[in-house]
Amino acid sequence: MEKKDQIINAAMKLLTEKGIQATPMSAIAKAAGTGMGTIYNYFPTKEELINAIYLYIKNLEVQFITRKTNESSLKIKFLDYYKAFIDFNLQYPDCFAFMDQMQNSPVISCHTKEKGKAEFLQIIELIQKGQDEGIIKKMSIEAILQFLAGTMTAYVRWMLGIKENERKKYLDHQLRMVWDAIKE
Repeated sequence: MEKKDQIINAAMKLLTEKGIQATPMSAIAKAAGTGMGTIYNYFPTKEELINAIYLYIKNLEVQFITRKTNESSLKIKFLDYYKAFIDFNLQYPDCFAFMDQMQNSPVISCHTKEKGKAEFLQIIELIQKGQDEGIIKKMSIEAILQFLAGTMTAYVRWMLGIKENERKKYLDHQLRMVWDAIKE
């Protein structure tokens, strides 16, 4: 693992466990097994490190999510993406915890949020296509994305508290409810 990734992963874990204020850069350096100079070489401030973690997770998400579907049906492709989001967050609970805590933090800059959103252009285009074809409700894309993020976040929080072997029985219900909510 590259040193920069070690720093990002150590910082992500500490920031979600202790919070921004209680996590000094020195603790991150120690957890990453590196010196302060190395951290500051990559990330001049804690805010830049937090924004880098946000984009690191967004990049991982989009790689994970977009590899999962080759379907031609808009509905199936949409549901594959939604399910992949759930799978990603259940598979990477540290990433989920970070995003759950930090995504609405003022520390995450508008520029970083826009850059993160651009990673998901494929999904935004799919929703737009569904609207153009009369399959998905004609509403603000931003409103739909916020709704989907909220349902996914609540669902993942719930699933993280349930035994793994019991999770599958709820997924079909979740997918059906989400599709029923956005379809025309």
